[in-house]
Amino acid sequence: MSDAPPFPPPTAAQLLTPADVLQEVTRRHAQDRVAWHGVVWSRLGRGDHAWAWWDRVDAPELQPWLAAERGRVVRELGLHAEAERLDLAGFEAATDPVDRAMLGIGLTADAVGQGRVGDAQARLEEVREGLGRLREGPRGDRQRIRLSWVEAEVAWMTGRDVDVTSLPHREPSGRLVSLLAYQHGTTFHRAKGLLFGGIASDDDWLLQSAAGIAPPVLLWAVLLARADRGVGGQLAEAANAWRQVVSPPGYEDAVAATPVARRLAAVRTSD
Repeated sequence: MSDAPPFPPPTAAQLLTPADVLQEVTRRHAQDRVAWHGVVWSRLGRGDHAWAWWDRVDAPELQPWLAAERGRVVRELGLHAEAERLDLAGFEAATDPVDRAMLGIGLTADAVGQGRVGDAQARLEEVREGLGRLREGPRGDRQRIRLSWVEAEVAWMTGRDVDVTSLPHREPSGRLVSLLAYQHGTTFHRAKGLLFGGIASDDDWLLQSAAGIAPPVLLWAVLLARADRGVGGQLAEAANAWRQVVSPPGYEDAVAATPVARRLAAVRTSD
């Protein structure tokens, strides 16, 4: 086997790896640790390093999970059809119920990104049923967090109001309400929850809070959301943040052709 890619920074690994995984990182398979190195790099916006670690995992039972992780990365970069191809392959091979829920949520988001309302609604219902059968625990709770995000996306695409109580939000008193499930999430989950909550509540305080903790893979999206609300200087900051993200190998040209990439590439930024 060739030399290993670089390890993610220890501080990032602690922030971006769930506590239950840190306690027992090889709970399913000895190669879990290798896979998690890739997950951390993916959330640091380094698709090249993430793919390098994931390519070292040859355990068949871990491939559906890694298909979901690869799908997430390319979907976050705007390649929804490519993400769907990865998610579908993973879903067909998955036997672990949490992996199936993870992939089902990804497939719902893939349909949203491609504007397929009927598929998005049908997949969302299937995911809800599957999650309802999962026993309580950290792995399932992280998928329930992700479910609230895709529920918001489907609501937006169908013109319905988003249930902000399923997302981090502020009460009229100004007190931040975070859901119990987020105790099993990471900095990434909390930042993305604040992003969705801020958009759904039209609350820039939540978006600003998200920007303060967002890892590189998500920071550009938070800043772009603030820019679209008219907050000054955020578009240039979003463009700077986007330029720090490295696409996975083989996807560079496709990512550069996405609407977001073209929009941010046209923004003049400071070094």
